[in-house]
Amino acid sequence: MLRPSHRKSRLGLLPVLYPLQSAIARCGRIASSRLVKSQYSLGIIGVGMYGKTFMRALGRDPRSRISWVCSASSATTEAAAREFGVANHTCDYREVLRDPAVDAVVIATPPWLHADIFVAAVAAGKHLVVEKPLATTPAEVARIVDAAKAHPELVILESSCRHARLQRKFEVVRDLVRRGRLGEVYHIHHVALERGTFVEYNKKGAWGMNKKLAGGGPLFDWGVYDLSFHLGLLEDVPNLRSVRSFTRAGLRDLSQLAPVCDVEQHGAAWMEFDSGLTYYYERGAGVHGETGCETRIHGTKGGLRLFYPTWESPEIERFFDDGGPRKEIIKVDTPAGADDNAIAAAHFLDCLDGTSQPMMTVELAAKHLDILFRILHA
Repeated sequence: MLRPSHRKSRLGLLPVLYPLQSAIARCGRIASSRLVKSQYSLGIIGVGMYGKTFMRALGRDPRSRISWVCSASSATTEAAAREFGVANHTCDYREVLRDPAVDAVVIATPPWLHADIFVAAVAAGKHLVVEKPLATTPAEVARIVDAAKAHPELVILESSCRHARLQRKFEVVRDLVRRGRLGEVYHIHHVALERGTFVEYNKKGAWGMNKKLAGGGPLFDWGVYDLSFHLGLLEDVPNLRSVRSFTRAGLRDLSQLAPVCDVEQHGAAWMEFDSGLTYYYERGAGVHGETGCETRIHGTKGGLRLFYPTWESPEIERFFDDGGPRKEIIKVDTPAGADDNAIAAAHFLDCLDGTSQPMMTVELAAKHLDILFRILHA
């Protein structure tokens, strides 16, 4: 049974029950669903921070068995195999793809390596999850999209849905939009500024500060999540018409942590879409200041203010008119123990079972990356 959340307003507490459609809810029905296979054999390609995060998440679901691990370093690969009790390990991803027992692979390498592995994986008939961002250049993105289109029989999930479309706040806000509670959404305003940087979060992620290897800084690292959340609220209908932007690098000296540090550390954009939507977007990591991950959504009948990540406040402020200006608080009822990574892993397995469709396809991820490329190069 779903527990009701409550809206708190000047009018009092209003109990509201939202249908929980996220992957964590579907997990409760898996036991009674007929599985395509009782257990899937998976290969993990890339066992750094992201790869190990996937391995921990998959290890919590009895439908998955990790049968291979692979990375460029033999020491890292062997250590991961020992840590997670994986029987097979290699430094050549093609060895994983040649194993007919492997049902699916997780591509969790740094993004400049994604395209070659992705193309080879789908050619080998493997279902797959690919870590975000999809790739670092438009040409590599196009290769991935073309390869995916050539194999519609495969389940392919891009992971920028992880902190965005697979969580309760997204469901709640999208429901408000769909029910017309905001009227026509005409403007989105999003700002998120941090003093810390990627390499300070991921101590082995010096590559993330190198534009050639990472594609970009916070606009790439977090922009894919931001666009996944915001444009998903509008069913991904708006298409970008124009963009004006700035980016700034070199705000902090990080040479002791990363030999090359040329990604943007601060950027902002004013975007106009063919639907009439305008969107102010600002991201920074390494800036001299900070804000929360704040989104404001403005519609002709109402507006919202929220901090969309699951680890931020569960409260959404709704502004509307009811004989005068009104404000109410919608408290999102997030299931106890909800973990974005476990939910994403379960969602992929649900897709393999045939009980769900991927919440982020590579075609849609490519559309979002095209917007980010245009911001970075405007």
